[in-house]
Amino acid sequence: MASGQQVAVYGAYGHTGRFIVAELLERGFSPVLSGRDAAELEALARETGAQARPASADDAAALDRALAGTAAVVNCDGPFAVTAAPVIEAALRAGIPYLDVAAEIEANADTFERFAERAREAETVVVPAMAFFGGLGDLLVTAAMGGRTAADEVHVAYGLS
Repeated sequence: MASGQQVAVYGAYGHTGRFIVAELLERGFSPVLSGRDAAELEALARETGAQARPASADDAAALDRALAGTAAVVNCDGPFAVTAAPVIEAALRAGIPYLDVAAEIEANADTFERFAERAREAETVVVPAMAFFGGLGDLLVTAAMGGRTAADEVHVAYGLS
């Protein structure tokens, strides 16, 4: 992805969403603010100068409008058991990468079960838990393997308090 591209942030006005929006702006991307609460989105749009596109996870047409013309979507809106599948479906329809920050094991397992094959067929990236144990674990394993390209088995453990 190149600087200047639009990146949709679903749940942009939440705690994590605000961090994602700030980082995108810092790196020269154009965040497209999305989520359920139009008033919260408009307030954040005034604050950041970004475009707001309200969409509820249960409104496929609104999600399609929210993702139109974007290069990727980052889902920051939990519960991910409710939001992940509809936002992934919209990302697949748009042909753009989907990432989320889920720390919900069941939602992550469901994402892999329901979307791994479809994402592969569509040649579209779907990465759940990119900021927690999923994506971070993958990066750590890749770094630990050095230059090796395959492993028979990898165990990643994590703890929550």
